[in-house]
Amino acid sequence: MSEPIPDYGDLMTAEEYKDNVECGGFIDYDGYGNYSDGKLIYPKEGKVYPSEIKKFKKKYTHVVWYNR
Repeated sequence: MSEPIPDYGDLMTAEEYKDNVECGGFIDYDGYGNYSDGKLIYPKEGKVYPSEIKKFKKKYTHVVWYNR
């Protein structure tokens, strides 16, 4: 099930998200994300946490990030 991207989330490409995680810009304490295709979010796919970057679902091209 998909939902519209909320105004309070930051949409970024999967590559931008991964780069931020790899350089230490995002850690689990900072917040979490939702998988996205750039137009909608897919919250039923689970939350996206920086510590689980190796489990990133490659079928999604974007992440909507929510800071704490």
